[in-house]
Amino acid sequence: MRVRLSAAVFAVCLAAAVCLAAVASEPVSVDSVVAAVRTSIAKKHKDAAIAESLDNLKLGQRLDDRVIEILESEGAGPQTLGALQRMRDASRLLPAPAGPPPGMTPPPPPSSEEEHRVWQSAAGQSRDYTSRLPDFVCSETIHRWSDPTGHEDWRPSPTIVADLTFFDRKENYKPLTVDGKKSDQALADVGGATSQGEFGSILAVVFHPDVQTEFRWDHWTTLRKRSTAVYFFRVAASYHPHELWFRNTPTDVIKTVVGLHGYVYVDLETGRVMRLSSTAEDIPADFPVRRSSTVLDYDYADIGGTRYLLPMRAEVRIDSTSVQSLNAVEFHNYRKFQAETSVTFGKE
Repeated sequence: MRVRLSAAVFAVCLAAAVCLAAVASEPVSVDSVVAAVRTSIAKKHKDAAIAESLDNLKLGQRLDDRVIEILESEGAGPQTLGALQRMRDASRLLPAPAGPPPGMTPPPPPSSEEEHRVWQSAAGQSRDYTSRLPDFVCSETIHRWSDPTGHEDWRPSPTIVADLTFFDRKENYKPLTVDGKKSDQALADVGGATSQGEFGSILAVVFHPDVQTEFRWDHWTTLRKRSTAVYFFRVAASYHPHELWFRNTPTDVIKTVVGLHGYVYVDLETGRVMRLSSTAEDIPADFPVRRSSTVLDYDYADIGGTRYLLPMRAEVRIDSTSVQSLNAVEFHNYRKFQAETSVTFGKE
């Protein structure tokens, strides 16, 4: 049976999570998905319902990041974005649509001079990024899932709430609770996948003048309703941009240096980096971690009456030979670090 749906009817199906079983085997177009998500956003349908319905669909065309980014800017929620990203991954080998969805026609590429100017502006803003930050404390909530099967069967892992102190240009972490229970453990001792270095270290590597970062303009997008230039970048492992750690036992930790590639999102008006996605490359064949990727979003927050560009959220994917791990990290409740504040950290 072949079933065809108009965008409006399709959107109702998305929101109500009904009638999709009849069309689940019928590939849909990117235009249809975009129109349906837009209609659902306009009608204020629940994020979870849209996401659940999207997961029941099969695309007949390749969905790219730019489409997802613009839908995010138009109001798509985090669960809808997750479903769209899964559709993107599942459709990566399919043919591209004949053209961009309505309202998503990109402007022409920049001139080589403009391409270089925007990159250098971002470099100038990023190289001394941490030196312009005050000492502060914020709360970090890490929602975690693991998949021991390798078939996207995600199961909740303990959620960590920690105090993160940025003092003397260094990050320190102290877990407060693990699944709601008070904890005196160091972050590294909690177990499972964790990440550190969100406060400037990756920016310092990518834009360091001595690191011969390969970069090129990739595409225009709209991120949080702002015009954004997206650049592809690559840093070779020889520059030691990133370390992967794997803990076999509490005392047996192995590590390796890897290269990085990914995308830098630069706000055209301010020249600031608003998103950075990175994936490890050249991981040694005998190292237990097989994949490591991070998407880090920056936004403005108030500390002591001054607004600073700071990490707001991150998604971290780490796959080892035994388990896949996914972390959704939220940074919130930024406040100024006071000299009289007492902070005691567990052993690292």
